[in-house]
Amino acid sequence: MDLNLASLLPRRPAFPTLSLACTAVGAYLLGHIVYNLFFHPLRKYPGPFLCRISKLPWDYWQLTGNLQREVFRAHRKYGDAVRIAPNELSFASPKAWEEIFAYNRNKQQWPRNPKRVPRGRGNKAPMSLVNTPPHEHARFRRVLSYAFSEKGLQEQEALITGYVDLFVDRMTELARKGEVAELTRWYSMLGFDIISDLGWHEPFHCVESRQEHSWIRTLAWTAFDSQLKIVFRERGLLFLAPWFVPMRLQKARITNFMHARKRIEERIRHPEPRGDFWDKVLIKGRGDTESPGEGLTHEEMVVTAVTLVGTGSETISTLLSGVTYFLGRNRSCMDAFVKEIRAAFSSPAEITMLSTHRLQYVQACMEETMRLYPPVIGLLWRVPPQGGGTVGDKFIPEGTTVNINMFAMFQNPAHFHRPHDFLPERWLPNAPAEFAQDRKAAFRPFSVGTMNCLGQNLANAEARLILAKMFWHLDLKVDGKTSADWLDQKSWTVYEKKPLYIKFTEVVR
Repeated sequence: MDLNLASLLPRRPAFPTLSLACTAVGAYLLGHIVYNLFFHPLRKYPGPFLCRISKLPWDYWQLTGNLQREVFRAHRKYGDAVRIAPNELSFASPKAWEEIFAYNRNKQQWPRNPKRVPRGRGNKAPMSLVNTPPHEHARFRRVLSYAFSEKGLQEQEALITGYVDLFVDRMTELARKGEVAELTRWYSMLGFDIISDLGWHEPFHCVESRQEHSWIRTLAWTAFDSQLKIVFRERGLLFLAPWFVPMRLQKARITNFMHARKRIEERIRHPEPRGDFWDKVLIKGRGDTESPGEGLTHEEMVVTAVTLVGTGSETISTLLSGVTYFLGRNRSCMDAFVKEIRAAFSSPAEITMLSTHRLQYVQACMEETMRLYPPVIGLLWRVPPQGGGTVGDKFIPEGTTVNINMFAMFQNPAHFHRPHDFLPERWLPNAPAEFAQDRKAAFRPFSVGTMNCLGQNLANAEARLILAKMFWHLDLKVDGKTSADWLDQKSWTVYEKKPLYIKFTEVVR
């Protein structure tokens, strides 16, 4: 008798539920793709295929620090209005500045996308300059604007100049020793020393001690963490975000925040004028909570101090690193830059914030650097007002996320002649005829409108002063250890800058 062993085994149960579940998921995904491609309100906007059907490419690019570069590539292929996620558009036309960001009392403003606003400890976290709604943002600007005004900068100039002179002394020491300077590190330390002293009247002595403060080492991670939380928040997975940031850095950030709180509380106890950011804040509101329409609360002052120190030091470091890199790679520009500075001043004592304001070629080099290497990117997310809005002749439905990609805007051949070349001459008052068709209105490195960068005057004045003093005393060249693709950097609102190795030579007079 034949024995069929298989017949003796228990039959495998069927799994209709699992099969139905897989079918349902597949049908949902297919329906989602079909809707995004053929029925979504943004279906007519061009963009990479995967971006039009899913937000996963956006998430991946954001987490890996490649979002701005990838969107730039998409603009070069698809034009000035690109669909970079199913419900998100990126623009690279000057009209977008005017329609989305510029203030117009006759039309509704485009608010920040609430899901893309950096938050500290959740929805109840204290507000700062980067996470306030428009009406609250105006309060912050009113009490802080004096510190960044021309008069405010003049009052702070002696403090800033002291740090700049010390920085130049350190670079001169390296020149005499024949040592190479890693200048992105030194620029970060200088920017941090200045902004921390202005921020809470306590120097950290980074340049003096030749050592980075722990805060500097956490800046890139802080920027990454804020963008990580955006991705996870939009997926409803915010609770997972801390697992992606090393514990030592989380602890360092808490330590830095508590230090800022201690310094601000001490400043509140001693409200007499010191020439720092808080003079007018304390006069307006004394740092209390009883006059929220005028001053800032204690918590708002702490968060604002942390924000200003991070953004202020990083912005100036990026701008200075970019100018130095481009000059080092363009000999003729370097020669013209140095010639203007050394012809303008017969001694370093003549170099001031006011006197450097007339250095047209220096300013042109700074402008051209910001065109090719914008200091701050990725914080421009907006949504249309209630009922939707328009950009040019394009209607944007309510609920759509919109953004401007500065790389695509500033390096668009429709806006700038020879857009990928470093050509400071385009910014001179008597620019060569070849640049006559440049659309300067496209260039807004500090954004526009009521929420533009409050510290742009400080950044420009500080950068001119540092560059003029450094190049008056020293010649430099980019050392061979510097990466050939130095500009190819990851970014999470700020760049993960690569080392910039510089060899200095002291000028003999």
